[in-house]
Amino acid sequence: MPRIVTSAVLDAPAQEVWELLRDFSAIGSWHPFLPEAKIEGGDPADRVGAVRVFPAAGGHRERLVALDDAERSTRYAFEDTAGLPVRGYVSGLRVTPASDTTSLVEWTADFDCDATDEPQVLSQVRDGIFLPGLTALKERFA
Repeated sequence: MPRIVTSAVLDAPAQEVWELLRDFSAIGSWHPFLPEAKIEGGDPADRVGAVRVFPAAGGHRERLVALDDAERSTRYAFEDTAGLPVRGYVSGLRVTPASDTTSLVEWTADFDCDATDEPQVLSQVRDGIFLPGLTALKERFA
């Protein structure tokens, strides 16, 4: 099963970064390539089981499967494939203190796919979503 792990050090305390990232519906407000997301059914954006939908991205859906304030981490699962040749896609963000004034953000993904599709998926997720998102966070908290 392929795994993607990316990370960045931000010039902000971990709790400050976590306040933004724990909001499951806010990703479109800080990620340069992701559109606005809506939480389906009026559920709170920080409730496990909440589903965020990206109407401008063909209605792609992701379900929040874990949120841990003590660990400053979230996990979410695709409810569809997002146009990728994947199965069982689960991703997560975690924020840890790097110092009193900086934090480490780690973004991971685990999924299954055919071996022939793995290089394409790795590139699309890592280079097309994770790295631009982490770069945008670095700029936001600079």
